[in-house]
Amino acid sequence: MGQKLPLKLLLVLATNHEGLTYKELEQKTGFHINTVSRYVSYLDTKSLLEIKQKKSNAMRGKKWINTVRLKQEFKEDALIKFFAKVSKQLNCQLNDLFSN
Repeated sequence: MGQKLPLKLLLVLATNHEGLTYKELEQKTGFHINTVSRYVSYLDTKSLLEIKQKKSNAMRGKKWINTVRLKQEFKEDALIKFFAKVSKQLNCQLNDLFSN
């Protein structure tokens, strides 16, 4: 049997079309950074994601940052509208829907 589908990560990516860094994914999903990395790697092997590197503005530390987003063919406006309506009805922020 294969790995479980990281649905929470997919939902966060589906509602953030511009893409997110691993750190942002960690904050929005509540997953540990290693779990985020493992899930991103898995989804990337299944050709669901675009991963782009950009140069960091930091003086020290990491010089490159990965930005992850769903491939265009998997972005569905209906999904985003659905979660926007649910969050409005619950009087909460969209990202709060995905908290642990």
